[in-house]
Amino acid sequence: MAVQPAPTMSPVNYRTALVLTALAQAWGAAWLLLAAAATPAQASVRALPTPGDSDIERSTVNAASPRAQGPDNPLQEQMLQKLRSAAQREAAPSRKPRTGPGAAPRTSADLAPADAAWLLGLLSLHGLAMPADPPQAQHWFERAQMLGHPLAPAGLAWCQISGCVSAPNPSTAMHWIALVSRTDPGLAKYLEWHAAKALAPLADPTAASARPDAAPSQGVAAGQHLQKLLADAARAGNAQAGNELGLEWLAKGELDKALGQFQSVAERSEAAAANAGLLASRIRSGPTGRTRPARYSPADWFAQAQRYHQGDGVPANYTEAVRLYQIAASGGDPQARKMLELIFSRPLQGGAIDIAWMQQLANIPMGSSITPGAPKSFAPHGWQRDPSPLYALVPLQWRTPEALPRR
Repeated sequence: MAVQPAPTMSPVNYRTALVLTALAQAWGAAWLLLAAAATPAQASVRALPTPGDSDIERSTVNAASPRAQGPDNPLQEQMLQKLRSAAQREAAPSRKPRTGPGAAPRTSADLAPADAAWLLGLLSLHGLAMPADPPQAQHWFERAQMLGHPLAPAGLAWCQISGCVSAPNPSTAMHWIALVSRTDPGLAKYLEWHAAKALAPLADPTAASARPDAAPSQGVAAGQHLQKLLADAARAGNAQAGNELGLEWLAKGELDKALGQFQSVAERSEAAAANAGLLASRIRSGPTGRTRPARYSPADWFAQAQRYHQGDGVPANYTEAVRLYQIAASGGDPQARKMLELIFSRPLQGGAIDIAWMQQLANIPMGSSITPGAPKSFAPHGWQRDPSPLYALVPLQWRTPEALPRR
């Protein structure tokens, strides 16, 4: 039988076979390596430990989720946005302000641009529905004046008296006060009283005690003029002036006059109504309450003077601060006497208050006996006055937070 010769493989097929053989060997080696690695990996697996028996802190479970910062009253913020939009509109005739307890409040969109700008100035000045921002208040008062609001000059006058943007400059307020007198004579007189207080020379108590037989000083004459201005403002119908006049009688110990004054304006001034109630209760308490109307020590009056000197919780009022320092000093408070000596050591020409010097003195720590971190005494806190002559012009719905709608 003839032997068949073996078939021959082409060079191409031979190379292909070699490649396939090499791939098969590589796959086999890879599978061997995976099998070897799997065994220790399985051995390293451990069961999870049993949870501990420690108590869960409920405060962490029920804690409120963190929230982004935002307005507490979104609807109020919407009202402010509408006010700002209204104030920026083209000028339109300003409507006569609605006054009186029975007047229905107008919505933000209902206000004319001048009225909206005026209201924004009042809110910015007093920190109502927004943080207090005196420079922004002056901006809105200027906008209201440009749009022709009849009371805008009152805002500009107060900004000059109190210093909304720069240092107080009461002398420049007189131009604006003259414009206010056309619309509200009582408010104009009350603003004039504030300006005159800041400009008037003060009676130096040390000089008066040194020369008891001396003629009335320039400061005493100025005090008489101030008293007349305040009385004229009260007679012109300004309730805040009436309340302030009652406080003046109270400081002099004229309790019956003070009570009558408070009661005469109580229906138009919440501060006066509160003062009338407080004074009446103290008079009813007996002779002790009548002989010492406020029942506060000289140190309490000094603390109150510091409030007005430093602008702590109230607008800074240097003339009022000096008056309260004098009450404290007359009662024997040594810190008040020291402060008055410093104040009168650098008066301006004519005896007026040096504003820059008063600002420096406001930063001088007085009363080292106060424990750091302890709450300051805001006495005498019983007697009330509005934070500014314009406060009564703020609509009631903005002065009373609960009267504003909430979502």
